[in-house]
Amino acid sequence: MPNLGALITNVELCSKADGRSTVTFPTLKKLSSSAAWLDLSPPCLPDVDAVWSIVSQYVRQKLLKAEPQAVRIPGLGTFHIKRWLSFENGEVHTFQKPVFALSRTAAEIRELQHAASCSSFPDKMKKVSVNYAKIQSKVLNAKDVVEETLKFFYFILRNREDTDFTLKGVGTLAIRGAEVTMAFCEDFLQSLNKSTYVVEKLLIRKWVTLDKEIPLLPSRFGRVHQFPQFEIRKVPRKVSVTNDEIIQDFERALSSMGVRGNVSD
Repeated sequence: MPNLGALITNVELCSKADGRSTVTFPTLKKLSSSAAWLDLSPPCLPDVDAVWSIVSQYVRQKLLKAEPQAVRIPGLGTFHIKRWLSFENGEVHTFQKPVFALSRTAAEIRELQHAASCSSFPDKMKKVSVNYAKIQSKVLNAKDVVEETLKFFYFILRNREDTDFTLKGVGTLAIRGAEVTMAFCEDFLQSLNKSTYVVEKLLIRKWVTLDKEIPLLPSRFGRVHQFPQFEIRKVPRKVSVTNDEIIQDFERALSSMGVRGNVSD
């Protein structure tokens, strides 16, 4: 989590300069201090990545149940499994496709496509939210860490920048402009379907996307904000960038440095 303290300070200063709202990250500030990296017995105050690893593990466990559950990460979105039977090559195969619904809160920040409501889930599927009480039996301030990470995530979305949000062992949520892609780990797909044939069919028919394809998704900025690591990573740059987009990108860069001004053709 390099320079988390500096990133937080920069975002807080930008929000103050904006004059509309002030964004603060009290828990993340604690984690950016050296004391947060001490190896303490649980329950302890871990780094951000460790908290999200536990959240990801919770999601994965619920999705891999014999009767998968729809799992909601408040503020980020909901996962569920779509299951169907298919008769192929003289055999009946069970296909299980993971589906992600971006939360309305995140989607409305910049008119992203968000998934349907819970009414689109199978009627018999149990719906659960991430159990922070159980997580906090292992780590302290887990809910605060998640909420502040998402607050930072929303700030990046409001700036209309691109992001990758990785849930370890599940997949990566990629946002490029107005396009939302949820890509999944091959290991997760294999554990879910327990059939190499089924996984290959899911991929060949492009019913799912592998997370290893995400680094190849271009951005008009040539970079993405990587969550929950709070890193900026280079990606291929989109070639079809208009003058207006370049100007907007430049103005955002000035704003991030606390510089205000107008850019014209």
